[in-house]
Amino acid sequence: MPTVPEQKKMLRAQMKTVLREFCATQDFVQASADARQMVLESDAFARADIVLGYLFHGNEADCTDVLYRALLMGKKVGLPRVISGTSEMNFYLLDGTLQFGDQIERGAFGIGEPIPSLEMLSVDSSLLGKRILMIVPGLAFTKDGKRLGRGKGFYDRFIARLKATGVDITLAGFCFPCQILDDMPTDIFDERLHTVFW
Repeated sequence: MPTVPEQKKMLRAQMKTVLREFCATQDFVQASADARQMVLESDAFARADIVLGYLFHGNEADCTDVLYRALLMGKKVGLPRVISGTSEMNFYLLDGTLQFGDQIERGAFGIGEPIPSLEMLSVDSSLLGKRILMIVPGLAFTKDGKRLGRGKGFYDRFIARLKATGVDITLAGFCFPCQILDDMPTDIFDERLHTVFW
């Protein structure tokens, strides 16, 4: 019987193939739009003071329009930036008075990241009283909140830090329908999500 890490490695390879085939043959633009609409119509989005998202890369579902909408509504919007040479990341808050593209640069792994001159989200007691919606990418999800990431642990570590503050947070997976599985292997370090939009 393969160990959990071995099972995850096999599933990652399988899901990368599934995503390549989906994006080559299906309307992935419409699929992203469908998932974004689910987020925008959700209570979690309506009540959030802060929306933490990501910049899609490769065959990921694109949540960018949710971030634009949040900025227009006066919500704070944060994007992740990897701490060079580590398996950690921080989120930086976009400036609503500046053009979106002017606040992004090519970062780790070729993924767009917020520029470091932006305000970094303080992960401490100052977040208490705020309501956060965190939109989380991944390779696969289950309807009950299990998530398969890319294996580096960036999101699991950041989420653990965020939860330790006691902040009111909704963790939401964001993906294409083909990424929803009935079950998947997990370990004690895998953070469970509250909901998944697809």
